[in-house]
Amino acid sequence: MALTNYNFGGDGVNLVKDKLQLGPAEATQLQNAELVFDEARGGIGALSKRGGLAALTSALAGTIYGMLGLSLKTTYTRTLYAALGSAGANTWRKSTDGTTWTNTSSPLAHGVNSKFTDANGERDARRATAFRNVILYQGNSYTKGTDKPPLVLWDGTNALTVTSIPIGPSATTNTPAYAIVDMLVANGKVYFAVHDPGGSGANLAGRVMSLDLETGTIAQVANAFGSGTGEVTGGYPCCLCWYQNQLFVGLQTNTTTDAIGKVVRCYPDIDTTWTSDVSNLSGLPCSMAVYAGDLYVGVQSSSASNCKVYKRSATTETYAASFTSAAGTAGSAFCGSLIVFNDELYAVEYFSGATDVVHVKKFDGSSWTTDRDVDANDPIDATTPQMPGGAVVLSSKLYIVFRVATDGGTNGFILQRNTSGTWARVDSSANLSGPLVVLVERS
Repeated sequence: MALTNYNFGGDGVNLVKDKLQLGPAEATQLQNAELVFDEARGGIGALSKRGGLAALTSALAGTIYGMLGLSLKTTYTRTLYAALGSAGANTWRKSTDGTTWTNTSSPLAHGVNSKFTDANGERDARRATAFRNVILYQGNSYTKGTDKPPLVLWDGTNALTVTSIPIGPSATTNTPAYAIVDMLVANGKVYFAVHDPGGSGANLAGRVMSLDLETGTIAQVANAFGSGTGEVTGGYPCCLCWYQNQLFVGLQTNTTTDAIGKVVRCYPDIDTTWTSDVSNLSGLPCSMAVYAGDLYVGVQSSSASNCKVYKRSATTETYAASFTSAAGTAGSAFCGSLIVFNDELYAVEYFSGATDVVHVKKFDGSSWTTDRDVDANDPIDATTPQMPGGAVVLSSKLYIVFRVATDGGTNGFILQRNTSGTWARVDSSANLSGPLVVLVERS
């Protein structure tokens, strides 16, 4: 009688038990053996002969009496990368101290502004993200509406395209996605929001996707967004946040109607559908952050209310306005770039109109104050103030990008704030398109 015993040796050598009591994976003696995983058997362990020593070199003169292993020195450098637009040949600007910036053309270009102009594309979070020692972002080497948007990677040395975004289930006439509009690392994976063509009315189409860089697997999270059967209505996914072990998603659409702002949530890899967390915010979400245990959502102005920052209570799971702007008309103002720095919550209040307002607002847990009047203190464009872009923290300093208004513009700039409250413009008149991310480079 033949007996198949997989994983033999997986439980090691046992010299205590009687031979008749040994488990099927235990042995009484193993020599020069090691357990390897048999891919042909679905990863089940199998015994293999331990490999021997390979000749390192034959050029040594004399007899070797001993060897010593010495660790190689490894240096980790945190580098700020700011994406550039189409005004020049360079693709990014970079800095290791946040003050001295240089151009580089080595990474692949980030998607320019015109790739994000559909619906309320100006409100997209549009973030790049960092995972271990690489950064990931949407590339620019595609024609919108014709080609699939590329997801690209940069590790400080190598630039490559990881994948192209597959066509979504609601795509009109099999049209590729418009753009990747936000990215987030959480739960050991990279999550990214995709704006798709399709949908109808206020129910624009899109998806949230996940990328497992360990396995190379890309998958859709829960169900798609749009007006089709089984899809989530209320807009396309615009901004992402990881909160209470769930993925929260703010939805964008092309309307300024009041009380329709929607946030949905799910447990990725578990839930197959999204749960509506709120559907009546006065304005559409465009940025989210977690502060002091609560979720905060920045929204744009609606037909009945100026832009706001909402607080979701962790205990009651209800939303209430934490901050309301004093300026703005329907759809023209928004609160974006939410980020926690120095134990306080920051947001950029933006309105371009009769009275331009660009304020960096600060919340200490009890009250909101204007921490920097950007339009008054840091004017670059006297006609239209720059919209806020990425916001990151590096070496106990906060950085916020204010991006160019058009693809070929060169009037973007970066503001820096230290823990003592001092603001400074650290990069001016640059071709900045918005994304800002910190790369950990190893040398």
